[in-house]
Amino acid sequence: MNKSLYAPGLVIFLVVMVGISTAGASDRIKAFGPGERMDFVLKWTGITVADAALIVEESSGPDDESIYRIISTAKSRSVIDSLYRVRSRYESHINPEDGLPLKYIAHSRERDRKKDRVYLFDQENNFVRRMEKGKEGQTTSEVFEIPETTYDTISSLYAMRNRNPEIGESLPLNIFNNRKNYELVIDVLHEEEITTSAGRFNTVKVQPKLISEGTEKKDGELFIWVTNDERHIPVLMKSKVKVGSFTLELVRYSDGHGTVYGEQVDE
Repeated sequence: MNKSLYAPGLVIFLVVMVGISTAGASDRIKAFGPGERMDFVLKWTGITVADAALIVEESSGPDDESIYRIISTAKSRSVIDSLYRVRSRYESHINPEDGLPLKYIAHSRERDRKKDRVYLFDQENNFVRRMEKGKEGQTTSEVFEIPETTYDTISSLYAMRNRNPEIGESLPLNIFNNRKNYELVIDVLHEEEITTSAGRFNTVKVQPKLISEGTEKKDGELFIWVTNDERHIPVLMKSKVKVGSFTLELVRYSDGHGTVYGEQVDE
């Protein structure tokens, strides 16, 4: 199975959300907040292979400041566990004033491979410290320069939701992942009405493209449909890969304050 920046371990970020502007930081977050939860199913060539969830919680930072903790979980189903077992958890701690990340935590569990990483972002001085725990328990630490206003893979998705792009726009965003800086460019295509397990939605269809050192990464076309409202909820993703195709579908959404789409999901 093909993996990309937005799909560590089958699932996690085939949910590329839309709504960014330019490379500048977002305004105060309005599109989401603590209590929000999104549940998805991932299908590979029509077979349901995994479940994923994205959850927003309120927490405290190192100086007791208020932050948002965004949690992403990915769990493969029994039908595929013997081939590619996934039990992964990722977190992004962001500043609710501008959506920029303070810390990114990754606990990746894929097959028999375990990876534990922490990124500490210094947005003021434009660098990130990457720490990784090795097989024998030792921790390595590296420092990388980053462009002004840089996101991790989770915080970038939520930053996108806080903007209102127009049809025909192409929108850039800086991302740091796995020792490299990337530019994510979102082409905003057209409006479309679609139906998923969570309901029927008016959406905007977009196409994300990942740029590294001026060259577009060719891992197969990816299209995402997000609600055409102030929340910009990702409801459907479709991607063709070298073997088959992936579909990621929203099955339940809750904003934590009474708005719910879809059926109850077993946790």
